[in-house]
Amino acid sequence: MRKLFAILCVLGLLAGMAYLFLFKNGNVNFFDQGVEYYNQKKYNEALFYFEKAEQLDNVDALKYSGTIYLETNDPQKAVSKFEKYISKIGLNNKDSKFALNDLGVAYFKLNDIENAKKYWKKAVELGNETSLSNLKELETKLK
Repeated sequence: MRKLFAILCVLGLLAGMAYLFLFKNGNVNFFDQGVEYYNQKKYNEALFYFEKAEQLDNVDALKYSGTIYLETNDPQKAVSKFEKYISKIGLNNKDSKFALNDLGVAYFKLNDIENAKKYWKKAVELGNETSLSNLKELETKLK
């Protein structure tokens, strides 16, 4: 009985280690493959791998997916990705000022000027100069 218990414990331990090895490496591998396709401007392929990385809780994959959706004129999906990204990293993260700017751009592309201004102002508060330029340009156009 003890032998059976010991064998089951060892098998459980090995299964747990295999799971961690496969999925932790998969997270990194999926993300890295997505970045490689992103850099080649193969956005459909990149999105496939970023979605896989997101399923394994890779937060940076959200940022890249949002950027792709912005670049391919799908701002509604970009909004979703950037909002999720910001909610996971928080406003104290150094990347939040860039994500807030991009979220503002996505809302601007959706003609939601109020939300665009809202997120650009938040980004400016965090020190994003591009958002400040975006706000100034928007005010000039609205006059």
